[in-house]
Amino acid sequence: MKHRLLQSRRSALFTGVAALSSRRALAESKLPVDPAEQNKAYVKILGRLDGGRVVKKTRGIVMAVKSDGIIPLYGFRNSESAWWQQIGEASWVRFPSVLSFFTDLETDTFIDNFTSPFNGETVSLTPSYIRHKEGELFTPAGHYYGSMKTAFPERYPNHPLSLNWTRDGDDIRLQRSSNFPPMIPQPSLESVSFFASATEVFDLGVQDAHYRSAGWNIFSGSRTPYKEFGISPGHAIWHYDAVKLDDVEECDTDYLERARAYTSLFDQSPELDEGPSFFERLMAKRKQ
Repeated sequence: MKHRLLQSRRSALFTGVAALSSRRALAESKLPVDPAEQNKAYVKILGRLDGGRVVKKTRGIVMAVKSDGIIPLYGFRNSESAWWQQIGEASWVRFPSVLSFFTDLETDTFIDNFTSPFNGETVSLTPSYIRHKEGELFTPAGHYYGSMKTAFPERYPNHPLSLNWTRDGDDIRLQRSSNFPPMIPQPSLESVSFFASATEVFDLGVQDAHYRSAGWNIFSGSRTPYKEFGISPGHAIWHYDAVKLDDVEECDTDYLERARAYTSLFDQSPELDEGPSFFERLMAKRKQ
């Protein structure tokens, strides 16, 4: 009788522990559903709530995609600096600047030209330098550039923000696809996955959470330099991984030297740039 009673108590204890563990796992797996809270978490991952410069460094490989196969061409290293500002109770704006230099796949040293394996042409590789003096808005109703939302309202409708994310214990995985405006030559799409710590993201004392990311960017074969390489009718893919840094000086030393020699604007927010914005230039070309 005592043996049965002991077994019953042990069974109840194990059942209670299992139920408690299950409840804890469920609590840990929950993510905010409120659009404002989701936006706040996303800004904390991608940027910082209290504003300022946020830097990520990236490395990757450029590949040609043809009907008869996928051919690695060369690598690249870049950094993105984005200057963040809070503009409302639950909204932020960032002014990003991305500078990419291309590299040899074997040595990882910087290169200024590349000889196409398709047509034998040696083509100059101009650094990819994109700055947005028009800030990108992060709101509970979506993420977008204002001019693009005005020009293509059907592409950027007002919908409550709903992140594509999941949580397993302390691991948050978040997927994002860039909604490029239709004036960019197609196909064109960037898809990236972010990985962050839930402990950091939901700590009220933390203003910016660290992340790692990986993704790819598809470029039309009709764009330079791919058309000069003879890739068309195929396309190019940039595959990359990235990490968010605590300071711009954590970028590779040779990259920083090259970046600061290339442009005096490297350490300046695009918000201060003169002349038309990136999208204004694209719209002007579209009208020609």
